[in-house]
Parts: sequence; structure tokens; C-alpha cells
Amino acid sequence: MVTIVYAHQLEDSLSAAIRNALAEHLRSNDQPYHLIDLYKDGFQPAMTAEERRAFFTGTGESHEPLVKRYQNVLRETDHLAFIFPIWFNGEPSIVKAFFERTCLPGFGYAYVENGVRPLLTHIQRITVLTTSGAPTEMLVGHSGSMIENQFVNNLVCTMVGPAEKKDAAWLNFGGALSPSKEKLNAHIVKMKERFRW
Repeated sequence: MVTIVYAHQLEDSLSAAIRNALAEHLRSNDQPYHLIDLYKDGFQPAMTAEERRAFFTGTGESHEPLVKRYQNVLRETDHLAFIFPIWFNGEPSIVKAFFERTCLPGFGYAYVENGVRPLLTHIQRITVLTTSGAPTEMLVGHSGSMIENQFVNNLVCTMVGPAEKKDAAWLNFGGALSPSKEKLNAHIVKMKERFRW
């Protein structure tokens, strides 16, 4: 099952165009998928006091209905995809909060003597689809590819297992401040190749 974690407020954004193209591609190929739309769902980034108290119990359980729903979706996921704009060289805070509130100790990972052990190891593929005002080359050269190094390797792979054992890819639509239809279409074709069975 493909699960798309989507984070953008605007329905006329490039991220929305990419989300729509991916959803249509999956439907037309009879591939079931879940869409987690963080803003549309009203997901709150701030952890509640009750959640914080329960964080280190190690049960991985949440009393928040939306978080429970997200956990159930992740249990059925083998290909986890993210769609979001790059802000300040990284993921928006609402995406990081998705991990903080959903992938709790005992659900996303477990504390062990030498660090942490991933618990969502059934997820085998990771695809991160981003948009940025800056060209992709500048993001990679100037900030050391924080999406690959920090988001994929240090955050996502903490939950799903080592990056070298997963099929992980980052595709960025750079220069999003002045996009051309041709450039966007070429990017969508490349994205569809990533979701071909």
C-alpha cells in the first residue's frame, strides 16, 4: 500500500499539482493508496500535555483519534511518500510534527542500549517529492542536501530501518517560483516512473 503524507495549505500550489498527478497515476494503475493530508485533516503540530506524559512509556499508544488513524495507516504501508515544499532548507514543521506525534516510542521505534531500533521495517520504499524556490543544485551544494541527509537518513530511516537497506529517492521540483508547464510535466513523468509496477 502506498501512503502519501501531504503538507501544503494551497490547492493551487505546485505541491497540489504533484499530489493530484500522483493520485491519478495510482488510480489509473489500480494501485490502492492512502492520502494523509495534514492541513486538511486539521493536524495540530503541538504535542498535548497528555501525549508528552505518555511519550516515554514505550507503548506507542496515543489517545488522539487522528494520530491513531495515522498509525493504523502506517501499519498497512509498504511505500511511504511525502509531498511538501522545502522551507528553510528542510521539511515544514507540520511534517516533522507528524513523526513526533505519530511515530512514538513503541510504535515507530524502540529505545535500546546503543540507541534506537526501527519498528516500521515493513516499509520498504520511501519517496520524497518536494518543491523549492531555489534550484535543486543550489540546495544540494549550499545546504548539503538536508532532505536526503537529515529528513530521509536521520528521521525517516530511524523508523523504517537503515537507508542502505531501503529503496529511497528524493525528487525535487526546483525553481518553483517561475515554473513552466513543460518543466512541471517533465517532473511529473519522472515522478510516475518512481511509482511504476
